Amino acid sequence: MLRFLIFCGILLISLTGAGQIQNYKTTSLPLGDLQSFSNAPKNWKLAGGIRNSFKDTSLKTTKGTGVLYDDFSKGIQYKDGANLFTKLEHGDVFLSLDFLIPSGSNSGVYLQGRYEIQLFDSWLVKTPHVIDCGSIYERWDDSRPAGEKGFEGHPARVNASLAPNAWQHLEIEFQAPRFDAAGNKVKPARFVKVVLNGITIHENVVIFGPTRAAAFSDEAATGPLMIQGDHGPVAFRNINYALLNDFKANFKDVKYSYYEGKFTGFGELTKDKLTSSGSADAIDVKLADNPNALGLIFTGTLSVDTPDEYQFDVQRYGMTMVLLDGDTLMRPDTRFASRKLSAGAHTLQISYIKNFSWRPSKLGLFIGKTNSRPLALHVPASLPSEAPAPLIGVAVQDEPEIIRSFMEHQGKKKTHVISVGDPAGINYAYDIDQAGLLKVWRGEFLNVTEMWYERGEPQWAFPMGANITLSGRPVVTIVEDEKKPLPDSLNYTSDFIYKGYRLSVTRTPIFNYQYRNLTISDAMQPAQDDLGISRSITLSNIMPSQMVYIRVAAGDSIEKVGDNVYAIDDQHYFVQLPALDKTKAEIIKSNGRSELVIRCSASTTIQYSLIW
Repeated sequence: MLRFLIFCGILLISLTGAGQIQNYKTTSLPLGDLQSFSNAPKNWKLAGGIRNSFKDTSLKTTKGTGVLYDDFSKGIQYKDGANLFTKLEHGDVFLSLDFLIPSGSNSGVYLQGRYEIQLFDSWLVKTPHVIDCGSIYERWDDSRPAGEKGFEGHPARVNASLAPNAWQHLEIEFQAPRFDAAGNKVKPARFVKVVLNGITIHENVVIFGPTRAAAFSDEAATGPLMIQGDHGPVAFRNINYALLNDFKANFKDVKYSYYEGKFTGFGELTKDKLTSSGSADAIDVKLADNPNALGLIFTGTLSVDTPDEYQFDVQRYGMTMVLLDGDTLMRPDTRFASRKLSAGAHTLQISYIKNFSWRPSKLGLFIGKTNSRPLALHVPASLPSEAPAPLIGVAVQDEPEIIRSFMEHQGKKKTHVISVGDPAGINYAYDIDQAGLLKVWRGEFLNVTEMWYERGEPQWAFPMGANITLSGRPVVTIVEDEKKPLPDSLNYTSDFIYKGYRLSVTRTPIFNYQYRNLTISDAMQPAQDDLGISRSITLSNIMPSQMVYIRVAAGDSIEKVGDNVYAIDDQHYFVQLPALDKTKAEIIKSNGRSELVIRCSASTTIQYSLIW
């Protein structure tokens, strides 16, 4: 087993902090018609959905609206007039969308019509280049020497792409270039953060000019979104955006009072215990001489330029109380608060107590508002960066890795999970209580930081690649009454008994179960050409009177989209049955969801592949 450690930066509420995304209030780009776009070219149309196999090179659509797609043909390839522009113009923006790209296709989303995030069928690519999905495409200069015409491209950190014709999710936070009063650029454009299928693939990447095939050669404070339409078919849905704006707030005329001692409540910070007092530039915990036994009170004038709802976030080691205009804004057990403020001056007071030495003194207060980046009301030294916790990962080398852990699944904590990583880069997490697949993913294997760092109390493990969440339901069910819904779980203490696993010749685990009279083995390995996971379920000792279902997949929707190919959860992932197999799968309804099942009335082995 190879363990590796990577030191990562601490996430605070800042330009790239996790809390900032939560304050975005997005607006949907209407896709009931094409009125949101400027003179939409004829190749851009609306549909109700896509019904494609992972092999399809063109789009098969259903009637309706809500899905925007490029009805691409060779006649428009690399020709002007096929790209789509929004009427919306943006500067700083947060953009969130789903996209679907057929096999072999190519497109792109251009921020301000100038800076491209590449959309490409990059399935199975090991090392991304600037042409691959999620990459920031290169700039281009025909006057440069051959081999150097393309420059300043930024490949995605990792390939987080899914299979062709699966819906994928993209989030972009973009900062527009800045210009002075004379129109001179004083700050370049920047991709603050780009996340593909839950994996961060870019952070704080500066772009010094328009990328290749941009609609405009100049740069500007605002511009439209452009979707490339002349390179290949592509579809979009759930396009949401938040126009981000700076706001002004300042904290001035700050006075502080310092009390040295080990205090347990704010009522103890009385005048007779005052150690020192004076003026401060901002909140500054370093004004205390004793970092482990202190009380501090900061009082000043908070001014905001516009009336609005403002959010406050306090970061501290210790205890705080925040008052705004004499009213309690945050109690000691509160870190976040929101308050409507009028434009102008407000009185802000923050009290801080720390009476322990096992953490450094730390105090910071941020103010923000929806669709704006938060501002600090403290000096940087008051909220120091700490030595980051290392990312501890398990890497797969020459044979499969098998790790037991807890894992989150659909909001619940699964406590009996085995994760298996294969040298081919095909990984899965398996609930041994239910013989249920929880998650599948490609690439790097497992983040075990919360298991192996310091005390490791949480015992959580996390996939390190873009993962697909599966139903986690038991793969085999004895059916007593076909009119009743299939059970979501089985009694693993008395009815469905885990008997351990053995290793195959390739050292992949084969899980064994006793389910009443049934003997079950469940084996998984990389599918042919590493397209996904090949799963083999062997059932023995079925009685003649029994009906047993193998639950191949479960989801809100299941559609047959090709010969022996099924799309699960509206093109979330695919199931493929063997082409020459006489096994018949059927789609049934159970508890309001769709289930893809195979009925078995005799001992058998069923094989199928999960493709994502």
